[in-house]
Amino acid sequence: MLYIEPHAGPAPIVQVITDARHTVDLNVYYLSSKPILSALRRAHARGVNVRVILDQHPYGIKPWMVRKEARAIRETGATLRWAPSRFEAGAGHYRFDHAKYVVSGHEVEIGTANFDWSAFHKNREYLNVTGNTAIVKAAQRVFDADWNDQKAGPYPHQVLVLSPGSAAQMVSVIDQPGPVDIESEEMGDDRTILSAIAAKGHAARVILPASISAEDQRNVADLEQHGVQVRLLPKL
Repeated sequence: MLYIEPHAGPAPIVQVITDARHTVDLNVYYLSSKPILSALRRAHARGVNVRVILDQHPYGIKPWMVRKEARAIRETGATLRWAPSRFEAGAGHYRFDHAKYVVSGHEVEIGTANFDWSAFHKNREYLNVTGNTAIVKAAQRVFDADWNDQKAGPYPHQVLVLSPGSAAQMVSVIDQPGPVDIESEEMGDDRTILSAIAAKGHAARVILPASISAEDQRNVADLEQHGVQVRLLPKL
């Protein structure tokens, strides 16, 4: 089921945690939501094994804030590990563990939202909750691999669109016959994806925030020259 923020709030994620029977695993970029932390605490108290993977160097967040975040997570009884170093910023590399999902033995939530107040009460975000066995299995395989700092292998890529290396799958979705609608926080600079959108012409509609960067504005102008319909949403 698809949930839309800011209307749904943290309830869909809290419900997945509440319904967990034996294990619940979270891989999140940022986690400070009090309802989610409380749900993790209750899950641990009833004997559920709770594991959390967290980005150690999130963009624009001071180290002391990350330490506070980690302390709050550990206080729930959850076991915390930092994301694998290959997904962390450093040494001039701009990369992050930007995943936001929760998986139990029978259910998974995958979405765009950080687990914080703004995501659930101010932002346009999407959360998808499913009990599809193949998706649950693939997400669990990815989490277990990242937990042990290993590669997930080929199976999850047959079920999920995973980054890094997802451009070809994204293009295959855009290239399908008929119209395509895209909503994103940023336009991005991947030329393969931008070219695929441009090739759709008037059949493509794109929604972006009005606060996009100058580079995004240039890329939007190029898309519009190809007939792509673009709307910029003002900050509410």
